[in-house]
Amino acid sequence: MIFDVYPKINIFLKIVGSDARGYHFLDSRFCLARGALKDIIQIEEKDVFKLSGNFDCSMQDNTIYKAVQFLKKYLIQKNIESKILDYLQIEVEKNIPVGAGLGGGSADAGAILFHLNQKYFFLEKEEILQIAQQVGADVAFFVSNFYSANVSGVGEVVEEFKEKNLEFEIITPRVFCDTKRVYQEYDKMQELLKNQEKRDLKNFVQKMRQKTSKEILENMNRRDLNDLLLPALHLYPKLAEFEKTLDENWFFSGSGSSFFRIKDI
Repeated sequence: MIFDVYPKINIFLKIVGSDARGYHFLDSRFCLARGALKDIIQIEEKDVFKLSGNFDCSMQDNTIYKAVQFLKKYLIQKNIESKILDYLQIEVEKNIPVGAGLGGGSADAGAILFHLNQKYFFLEKEEILQIAQQVGADVAFFVSNFYSANVSGVGEVVEEFKEKNLEFEIITPRVFCDTKRVYQEYDKMQELLKNQEKRDLKNFVQKMRQKTSKEILENMNRRDLNDLLLPALHLYPKLAEFEKTLDENWFFSGSGSSFFRIKDI
């Protein structure tokens, strides 16, 4: 079994709240960016479980490993045969950069769950989504196999948005954006701005959720679309310098550091 895994980009990303645990609730449009930038995953049945690839983390911290373990736990709870998971050799060619706002690790984990379920287990979509939510914030989108979706909560609420597929160009500067630090910087900046007048966020999000991605990108500027852009620019001066070189057709994805634009066809 061999398959390609593509990154996501955020057409818009608004922070709509947080809870006592420090989790941020977002409202966002995710689109799958099918193109040259992709990971390639190959799975074979062998004698022992093995996960290999050019990863920058331990196996226990790898989202693919976590996905397999949560899947196994769920199958055991449901008395479904899961031994095949102990004999898979998973090889990953990593090309989607980390710390880039493209959901690379989540994409791999979601693709693994989707394809393993399609081949071996045939769980209902709601079941596989439940497993995905335990693995990581964006994994549910990749398990859904949607091209475009409005995503909310902490990434677990995924509602398909039917629209024409777009082709995107992606550019990633040599800046690693730590997601946790970018959100922390966002919180600090919100504290400083707490006495200033704020946009009617609810109405803004409602409008964005109804528009096509092309309409949004053709009529909005990047600083209004992504609440994490300014915190990231403030946190990483090199990213701020890079952003100054981009024209208005480039937009910021996730917590960065990647920018994207609609590809001219």
